[in-house]
Amino acid sequence: MVYAGILAAGMGTRMHRQDMPKQFLPLGEKPIIINTLEQFYVNPVIDKVIVVVPNEWKLFTDDLLSQYDAMGTEVKVITGGENKTESVKRIVEYLNENFEMNSDDILITHDAVRPFVTGRIINENIESAQKYGIASTLMVTNDTMVVSEDGDTIQSIPRKQTIFAEQTPLTFKVQELMQIFREADEAGVKIEKETELARLCINLGRTIHIVRGENQNMKIITPYDLEVANALLREKKV
Repeated sequence: MVYAGILAAGMGTRMHRQDMPKQFLPLGEKPIIINTLEQFYVNPVIDKVIVVVPNEWKLFTDDLLSQYDAMGTEVKVITGGENKTESVKRIVEYLNENFEMNSDDILITHDAVRPFVTGRIINENIESAQKYGIASTLMVTNDTMVVSEDGDTIQSIPRKQTIFAEQTPLTFKVQELMQIFREADEAGVKIEKETELARLCINLGRTIHIVRGENQNMKIITPYDLEVANALLREKKV
């Protein structure tokens, strides 16, 4: 089975909207989250979709999903955590409680506010995770990156060839991810404070294989991002 975990538990403070988290804002004629979900609905490899949202927006999300055709894909809405790592852990717990997990089951996790993810990225994530256990979507950066420990002076400038920007999906064999969370618990890791799941995997000795991302797989965080996304959507419809 291939499960998709759509991460929509953030409140989106950088969008400067007090009334609604950014994932529910309109992009074109549909909410951002619906645009994102449709990329998974149309993919025949995806068997089930789990959406994690803030608890106070759970009923709203259920109502929203009922308004749009899920194309036969089974969707479950659950309450997310304080960060992505905790939200993914809750997805894993839900899967373990409700389904019999097999060694070849895959969980592909994706930001709800990356609505332009392509079928190629989704499929390569799944294939890479099936082969290696964990896969992450990365983009080569055009800008030179610098390291500043104090935010005031530059300590180092890594070689551009070694620096990538992380996107999503981030994809796992489910049983491998379950083991990672068990090891984290045994090591006393506070999941609610570990904001980067990939970092947790590396710290626990795992290897993450790279899937190449795309510029259009942008993350909508700010009002400017939403303007760009609407322009990109209009261009796709021309």
